[in-house]
Amino acid sequence: MKMLRDILFISSKAASKERKEDMMAKLSNEMKGMFEQQLAVIATASKDGTPNVGPKGSMYVFDDETLVYSEGTSKKTLRNLQENPKVAVMVADREKADGYQVKGAVEILSSGDFFEQVAKRQEQRKRPRPKYVVKIRIEEIYSVKPGMTAKKIV
Repeated sequence: MKMLRDILFISSKAASKERKEDMMAKLSNEMKGMFEQQLAVIATASKDGTPNVGPKGSMYVFDDETLVYSEGTSKKTLRNLQENPKVAVMVADREKADGYQVKGAVEILSSGDFFEQVAKRQEQRKRPRPKYVVKIRIEEIYSVKPGMTAKKIV
């Protein structure tokens, strides 16, 4: 009986994980376009809850579920992410009164293939080589349209 319970528990956990993966938040083409055209702003918090907000001109869409940016200053934002990997990123088009907020978790990289790929992109854009690359795995996406239209999308 215990073995059957263990099998059912493992099967249940696997099914739950599969459902979560199927429901991962993904950027639409419209959202990707906004990230390409507008300045992204990142919000972080230290482990004691002290907030920080900063623009990230190097942020871009890596794929439907991932944002990436190059970190060159190693100041408050990076320190906050090292203490607390949860992040919110907002991009908005002021003229259209439209935008999105993305929430997710970060991975901070200082070497490896992914780091080198992002570093090469920065160098091609005539920007300094990053000290770190921050990879944001998108967990939730919200509309930030003003008024009653603002809502969670994914």
